[in-house]
Amino acid sequence: MKKILIILSFTGYLFCLDIYKEIKIYNDDLVNHEILHSLGIDVDHIYKTDQYIQFVISQYDLDKLILENITYEVIHEDIEEFYKSRLIQNYSSRDFNYGSMGGYYTFQEIEENIDELISLYPNIISEKISIGFSLEGRNIWALKVSDNPNINEQEPQALYTGLHHSREPMSYMNLFYFMHWLGENYETDLLAQHLVNNRELWFIPAINPDGLVYNETIAPGGGGMQRKNTRDTCSGTPIGVDLNRNYGYLWGYDNEGSSPDGCNETYRGTSPFSEPETQAVRDFVNQHDFKINFNYHSYSDLLIYPFGYEYENNAPQEDIDIFIEYGQDMVQYNGYTLGTGPDLLYPVNGDACDWMYGEANIFSYTPEIGSNSDGFWPATQRILPLAQENLYPNQVLALNAGSKYDVNISIDSESFNSNNVYPLFISIMNRGLSDSNGAVQVEIISSDNLVFELNEITLNGLDSREYIDLGDISYFELSNQSASGSIETITVNVYDNDYYYYSDSIEILIGEPISYIFDDFESNSSWQVGAQTDLASAGVWERAIPSPTYEDDNQIVQPNEDHTEFGNYCYMTENSTNPDNETQSDVDGGATTLFSPVFDLSMYEIALVSYWKWYTNNLGNNPGTDYWKVDVSNDEGLSWISLENTNLSNNFWQFEQFLISDYVTLTDKMQFRFIAEDIFNNGDVGSGGSLVEAALDDFRISIFENNNECNLGDINQDALVNVVDVVLLVNIIISDENVDNYLCSSDFNEDNLINIQDIILLVSLILN
Repeated sequence: MKKILIILSFTGYLFCLDIYKEIKIYNDDLVNHEILHSLGIDVDHIYKTDQYIQFVISQYDLDKLILENITYEVIHEDIEEFYKSRLIQNYSSRDFNYGSMGGYYTFQEIEENIDELISLYPNIISEKISIGFSLEGRNIWALKVSDNPNINEQEPQALYTGLHHSREPMSYMNLFYFMHWLGENYETDLLAQHLVNNRELWFIPAINPDGLVYNETIAPGGGGMQRKNTRDTCSGTPIGVDLNRNYGYLWGYDNEGSSPDGCNETYRGTSPFSEPETQAVRDFVNQHDFKINFNYHSYSDLLIYPFGYEYENNAPQEDIDIFIEYGQDMVQYNGYTLGTGPDLLYPVNGDACDWMYGEANIFSYTPEIGSNSDGFWPATQRILPLAQENLYPNQVLALNAGSKYDVNISIDSESFNSNNVYPLFISIMNRGLSDSNGAVQVEIISSDNLVFELNEITLNGLDSREYIDLGDISYFELSNQSASGSIETITVNVYDNDYYYYSDSIEILIGEPISYIFDDFESNSSWQVGAQTDLASAGVWERAIPSPTYEDDNQIVQPNEDHTEFGNYCYMTENSTNPDNETQSDVDGGATTLFSPVFDLSMYEIALVSYWKWYTNNLGNNPGTDYWKVDVSNDEGLSWISLENTNLSNNFWQFEQFLISDYVTLTDKMQFRFIAEDIFNNGDVGSGGSLVEAALDDFRISIFENNNECNLGDINQDALVNVVDVVLLVNIIISDENVDNYLCSSDFNEDNLINIQDIILLVSLILN
């Protein structure tokens, strides 16, 4: 009888669990959002618009709203049931190892997947170590990825953590994806090799295992809403300490950034590091020299950096600049919004990032994975796309832990001809958080048509964040073989003893191009919009004066002006009438095509096409999934050859040029087409791809007169062929001078050699 009573009591406890709802409060009903904090209501993951705020709330906190007579609208009566409805049980895929909890791993499966990683990649993944125990005695596991994983090599270290909050399973699913990427690509991918060979990457997938097991108990199929650990802090629910309010830096700074109420979702505990979970992280961090860190959470599509305890950021400006520099790089593809917690949400105190930066001197970030529609438990099909969109930030974090070089090269000339010498300007910055690994090598590479006086430079080293301007340290000239109208590439590689190359390239155009066709679209011309295969329902090409649009975080989507100096018009994908509605006129439903007129280039051997483009594809629900395409035809559109096919965005005017004659034979039926499209791809959310906008301006076709063509036999280029040229040719043959520079004027028999046979032919030419 006693056993039955115990079972009934436990069952009754489960049925008394707090119900979480998703609600919407219109701004007219809540003019001052700060009242939510003053009431102790968790608003960590609030979604804001100009009209309302939307967030998940427990019944405990909802009762506070009711007492204050705050009007709200219920979006989901039971958010846990809503999450469950989107989760697929026993889901499997070749691309990723899913778990049994709607695709997410149980704690046991976390341990099993750690063991599987170690078994699959023992040469680069360490044995797992327990950094401590949870409140209920579960291991908090850590593992290292490096080329000698079980040896401390004094390499730059980075730390990745997940599951401070147990209802945020994407925080660890993303980490497993990254570890598998490192293992699977180590043998074939240069970046993966570099990160593994020259870094020590530490992972703590589950800081809060007890909360996860609790969620497994109340919601075995996923969707459980327990956030905190399982300490008994409340007579009802939710129990527990918010581990991300329990760290020591300015713990309990105020009652807005954390709560003293044991029933509150942001309850900070009785003292700093009162919980064994945060103690374990603290001790582990203090045993290492981490340069940079991600503490993963979900949701809101954010990347948050310190400090978070108040609105005025008291971090040194130099550090804030680094946080912003790294952060802007990290979010350039996934479109997450970058900022501090107070900037983006509300102040917090006692969180892991503030402690890691403020006490442990680690550049620490909080990525909040997933959009408002994803929520705490994204749909099963969203697990892989969300992990993929955070692969690049994870790579960047690891790169920045060590040395990482920014290389910039430039040339102060616009035209390039023989008999001149041109300086190449080089500057380098070590943007990483570690000094260079030994000497820094600078390597200049180009074709044989460019002759450099100095193509290798060695620097003693570069400290972390050190900048050096080498100025015009090297010069080049054109060889006699360089042809007018050719495009030559100069590349500068920079590397240290990590042997990972950082590069910058620049293209130069040999000769003087002559503008043949130019259209700045300031007046109507014979350009045509629309192909038979176009399906775009919005965002169709038109000639217009640009009116900009902006995404919620003020990132520009559609251009705010054309490119032409003193101009107004360009071609663009449907002008907007509302700058605050970025989805009003973007490309939707398929492709839209812009055709040039047909041009006659049949009388020329060499021609160059150039234009300025604007292309946005990195914002919205599915960034980077669509393509900008530019094609050329020499048969008036019967067949097409690709010049550009890219998903890389440039939310600014960018110059492009192509030597058309390298792609097709020039005819009297030359035509170009420009395609922007928004299509649905597998894994996309919603009805299509990204926010797609495109624009085109200052289209030009240039032709060349080959002024570099040499006169056979005129060795000294004096427009005469005589005995002086014979003497020069003899001297060239018997000297150590580079004969390649004289092949054009001296190689009579075209055998790519200069020898006695060429002298005989030159003498014969003079005599005849």
